[in-house]
Amino acid sequence: MALWLIPRREAPDAQVTLTERERSWADALGSQRAEQFAHSRRWLRSCLADRFRLCPDRIPLDAPPGHPPTLAAGWGWTSISHSRDALLLGWSSQRIGVDLERHDRSFAAEALCRRFFCPDDRDALLSLAAAERRPAVLQHWIAKEAAIKWQRGGLATDLDQWSLSETIGMAVHRSLGLRLQVHHVNLGDWRLAVVGADFGPGQPPPICRI
Repeated sequence: MALWLIPRREAPDAQVTLTERERSWADALGSQRAEQFAHSRRWLRSCLADRFRLCPDRIPLDAPPGHPPTLAAGWGWTSISHSRDALLLGWSSQRIGVDLERHDRSFAAEALCRRFFCPDDRDALLSLAAAERRPAVLQHWIAKEAAIKWQRGGLATDLDQWSLSETIGMAVHRSLGLRLQVHHVNLGDWRLAVVGADFGPGQPPPICRI
């Protein structure tokens, strides 16, 4: 398994370019989304090239806008997350999901919890003091987003189905019975979650780049 956390200001190597199809996808986006799309796909291709010790243009990556990035059979699994100033990339030989948020992200913790979380998680979080509730809700949110990326599901249909047991480091999908291991990493201004079904015990994976 490998993780890469890359500040938004850091540009990929100029020699790592988009494919012709990726350029056509980018051209159909607005300027801000096109820049974010190009930045993330070029970095993903660059990091995977380092991982596999290949030229970037040989990485069999299929990553259209708005869809989970996929690799050809036998190349493993990858996942992407953005914050306003950083990019998180993950790779594993097993299916993986990652999510990233800034520690200081502004959001209405209580309202988000009441509206989107399952009853058990909601009740536990609302019982916390306000100062403890916000970071706890954020930790739940990123773990559940990472789980949905692993699942290839959707926020509207699956967010209230995932329950997080922080004491055993597991996320459980209540209707499908899925059980995923969750690793949390706090690094600088960012909070990360990495999920998978077969990670095994131990510490979170190291960050390959920041």
